[in-house]
Amino acid sequence: MQDRAQRTRERILDAAAEEFATHGHEGTTLQAVADRVGMTKGAVYGHFTSKQAVAAALEAYGALALSALHPDSRAPDPVDTLRRLVGEFGARLQSDIRLRAALRLHASHPAAQPPTVLSDLLRHTSETVRAAQEEGAAAADHPPHLIAGCLLTLACAGAGAAAPEELRPRPRDAQEVTDIALKLLNTP
Repeated sequence: MQDRAQRTRERILDAAAEEFATHGHEGTTLQAVADRVGMTKGAVYGHFTSKQAVAAALEAYGALALSALHPDSRAPDPVDTLRRLVGEFGARLQSDIRLRAALRLHASHPAAQPPTVLSDLLRHTSETVRAAQEEGAAAADHPPHLIAGCLLTLACAGAGAAAPEELRPRPRDAQEVTDIALKLLNTP
């Protein structure tokens, strides 16, 4: 009986992830989740006490998924480490609706949350950019945190996911982000 309950709970989380990723926290209802799974809303309440409980389960899943994306920043080639880290992040976002939902949920109320594994991912990526700059493998004319944020934001965009505020460059950095993009295009 426990296996069946667990499979049902997983189906509910998958359906909720689709709803949250598409409609955000405010636009998602437990009735829509129940309809997507083919259950009654009461049956969903048998597994989760509220919409917030479903959202919390997805956010916990997202934290676990992101914490697994930390290749060793002391690896011999920091540029290769960056490629793997950002590539894995983007690939995981593309293939994992629960992770996309978790990021969308996080983006809808970041101020209410303490520093997260998303902050850790940005910090780790920044440290890896700094290591590449120190080795001369990456240009050192832009702050590592800004380059890291741009890389992770691009990975989100490539996966069709909105980048949470923690990752996005600040408006005051718009000119510097433009400069980075123009260098990528080899435009003077």
